[in-house]
Amino acid sequence: MATIKDIADRVGVSPTTVSRVLNYDASLSVSEEKRRQIIETAQDLDYATPRMRAKKKQMSGGASNARVTLLHTLDATEELADPYFITIRHSIEKHLSQADLKIDHRCSQLDDLPKGFPKKGDAILVVGPHGHKTIDHLAETGVPVVCVDFPPDRTDVDCVFPDLEQATANLLDALWQKGFRKYGFIGALSGEENPRRPYPDLRSRTFMQWFKARGLEAPANVRFERLTPMSGFELARQLLDTEDRPEIIIAANDTMAIGALQAASSLNLHVPKDVRIVGFNDIPAAGLISPGLTTVAIPAEDIGKAAVDLLLERLSGRSFSKKIILGTKIRWRESC
Repeated sequence: MATIKDIADRVGVSPTTVSRVLNYDASLSVSEEKRRQIIETAQDLDYATPRMRAKKKQMSGGASNARVTLLHTLDATEELADPYFITIRHSIEKHLSQADLKIDHRCSQLDDLPKGFPKKGDAILVVGPHGHKTIDHLAETGVPVVCVDFPPDRTDVDCVFPDLEQATANLLDALWQKGFRKYGFIGALSGEENPRRPYPDLRSRTFMQWFKARGLEAPANVRFERLTPMSGFELARQLLDTEDRPEIIIAANDTMAIGALQAASSLNLHVPKDVRIVGFNDIPAAGLISPGLTTVAIPAEDIGKAAVDLLLERLSGRSFSKKIILGTKIRWRESC
């Protein structure tokens, strides 16, 4: 970590001058240019005052003693079927490890929280959508809470999530410009139909709203089930096994899209000649299967890292909440 002498040597002034500039001594007679150089050099060298260094050491010591619980929307078996969430969890584990932390307990519902939760030093990462009552309960315990991959309906809870609404709209804009007019959509049950996913899925909701906003009739070829390859296969087959099949099927995630590719093959339909298929997430398999899957890439690794950063900030004393919204990109491949 840089010292005042390091800054003084680089700028060509005395350590006393550097100290007085960094302490905003208004009585110091120094040019604005030299003052700017000192401040910018201090930033470049990541300078911190002895008090700041002691405070940072104290905070990091507190963070290293934290007990982190992972409350996942999926249990361990369900997660195995969704590489997207595996990537998020691995990223969380990696970046926690870099901060000398680890996941001390994992569960998929409130009843399975650690015995005695919350205790002093507890913190919790909530991965995937959970109900309002769950988030309210956790927030009211007073422990640091970070919601991962979904936005809670509270303004006092940290969260990081991808902008699925804008991502879906961007995808539909691009497909429309390419001339596609007959759409199908397969997505996730949510709300009352599926208490495990209590929030309306933004991809499906935006899909319907996109057509309405343009004065167009929303496609009737919309189906909802679980976000699994088998559901993708069954739902896509329903849409494709008709004379009036869609030109393109948008799946809410890549695992469903892979199931849709298999459904097309089972009906002797060629992708992309007879039907195009698009997914979300850009899991590793998306670029390895044949045909390669066009998908909306969601930065799962960065979601995990941002979640840990938010948690560490909370453990270090940040009192105001933060919301991080990450952008997405379309990966065009052979399936569309």
